[in-house]
Amino acid sequence: MPIGGTGIRSHLSQQLGMALEQVRSMNGWHRGAIVLVVLLLVVGAGIHHDAREESHRSQPTDDELVANYERHVGERTLLFGTVEGVDASGETATIRVEGPEPFRMQVRGFDADVVPGGAVQIYGTLRPGHAIEAENVVVVNRSPGARYYKYATSAVGAFVILVAFFREWRIDWSTLAFVPRGEDGG
Repeated sequence: MPIGGTGIRSHLSQQLGMALEQVRSMNGWHRGAIVLVVLLLVVGAGIHHDAREESHRSQPTDDELVANYERHVGERTLLFGTVEGVDASGETATIRVEGPEPFRMQVRGFDADVVPGGAVQIYGTLRPGHAIEAENVVVVNRSPGARYYKYATSAVGAFVILVAFFREWRIDWSTLAFVPRGEDGG
């Protein structure tokens, strides 16, 4: 085979055609078995991660802070919380950390532009008296309404992608496969 763009393209096209033909020759039972195996692998990976998740965290969890806060003073941690109040002059904020037992934290070094009700992530060092010295503050939602804006724009984007996909492809129900429009009378 000659080395060059045309030879490689025709070879790849031929290989792709053969692979597609093998997929088309599968019956519904084979496809169902493949889907079942993939789903079982995903569920198994999720169960494994859930069983081992605590061993992957180097920082104390929210539950550990509720149970014994003073034991973790001086450690670095990552907290997610809802802003309850901001004192811009003193660069402090009060956040509510959600969980089975919600608690409040005083954040020192808070330099984010967020209104009460907004969500933040804070990475820093725990200090006595339920305080954290922030090294990094990331705003998740500047205000309570920002979450709905994100959901709405995500839904619109997903809808546009689906419309674009189904303008070019259709479902062939006899083979349970996606095929290009115009192929086989579609």
